[in-house]
Amino acid sequence: MDMDDIYQVNRLIYLGVAHSNGRKSLVNQHQREITELVQRFQAEESFQLMVIEGLKAMDLHLLEVGESGLRLAARHAGSLFAPSLTEYGKLLARNELKAAELLCIHCAIATAFFPTEADLDAPVEDLGVVMVEDVVEILRRFAYMEKELPADDDIVNPQVRTAAGRFRELPEANPDSKRVGGGNSWVEMIIRVLDHIVETGYLLKFEEQEGEWEYRPTPTYQTAMKLATVYAFHAFRDVVSGYGDEAVTEDGEV
Repeated sequence: MDMDDIYQVNRLIYLGVAHSNGRKSLVNQHQREITELVQRFQAEESFQLMVIEGLKAMDLHLLEVGESGLRLAARHAGSLFAPSLTEYGKLLARNELKAAELLCIHCAIATAFFPTEADLDAPVEDLGVVMVEDVVEILRRFAYMEKELPADDDIVNPQVRTAAGRFRELPEANPDSKRVGGGNSWVEMIIRVLDHIVETGYLLKFEEQEGEWEYRPTPTYQTAMKLATVYAFHAFRDVVSGYGDEAVTEDGEV
């Protein structure tokens, strides 16, 4: 291994971190270099081993290899590369959506796909589909259960608890969503986040009936959730599981 090899290993990892963090402009700027590095990674076992060792040293996990480079995730929630709430907001927040509110939706989507720990190890083809209505139900459960938690309970981030209070004030569906100033609703925000996850390649989207969209997880998404890549996912799911199998109405009653 010479200095050029070390440089190329680090470049592939660096550009992989950029790709995994949604830095599209940076990835596009270096697409030719990425293509060459990926080809070398796939063709040379010795180079591949050096990259894998480099990833281990940086507490990174390789999720998949694609045309845009390596898709990476932190190996555990305590890793330097595990996103904080602030970093999560910078990565996914759009327009007026606050990071904590967006995070709640992302956690609700993950909980809909993986309601139990066993689901994180199950074949993705056995997990079924998720629709917007399923995510609404999870959010409804979380908003109700969070309200029942003691004020000093720190199972979830204080900002996430604040977001839960805001969700209780928003309508689940907004008939004035197309009107300027009509405001947000749960359904609007869920659709925005689902579309973003589809764009990143983590979820697949199908229109089984006209106007009715179904979403399926990919193995990459499942692995990312298993590694707790989404900040607060496991804590969010623990709060939701406090309901057991009870149903919650739109008025927040069990």
